[in-house]
Amino acid sequence: MVLKIKNMLSSRCITAVKHELNQMEIDCPHAELGLVVIDGNLSNKQSYILSSRLRAVGLELIQDKKTRISNQIKLLIDELMCSNEDNSDLSISAYLKNRLKLDFILISKAFAERNTQTLKQYIISERVNKVKELIQEQDWKLSEISNHLHYSSTAHLCNEFKRMTGLTPKIYKDAFAVQ
Repeated sequence: MVLKIKNMLSSRCITAVKHELNQMEIDCPHAELGLVVIDGNLSNKQSYILSSRLRAVGLELIQDKKTRISNQIKLLIDELMCSNEDNSDLSISAYLKNRLKLDFILISKAFAERNTQTLKQYIISERVNKVKELIQEQDWKLSEISNHLHYSSTAHLCNEFKRMTGLTPKIYKDAFAVQ
């Protein structure tokens, strides 16, 4: 993968970028002014971390607007799913719209153009994964999980969970408890 980097104007900048990539355990077979080649692709989290680290040394990872929006969406959804704050009165679409200060149609289109899933599919997938995690790790009631993850009802959570996993949350919990 080729990464373009703004303000990378000297050999010291190349050294700084290589150092940051090395700290993140990312192989960099080639670096020159303005760009580096890395083995593989960056995850959204790695991209965010690298971007932050480069900014700290006066450099900037250049991404097109839609990729940047897509990465921000994934981080915000993860943040929302992991948050202990009560955001149950706010829909995920309203949360994204408020945080990104963009129209939701633009948010949705940018996400779909940079990912293999639509934004709706991604949110469903992430919520079901979080339901699994909460069922396995904590003693939450389904109604609490439903509110925490912005489902309209516990029935909606159960239907979506069964559609994605083939199991009801109760059967999943019982199967996990047996292991």
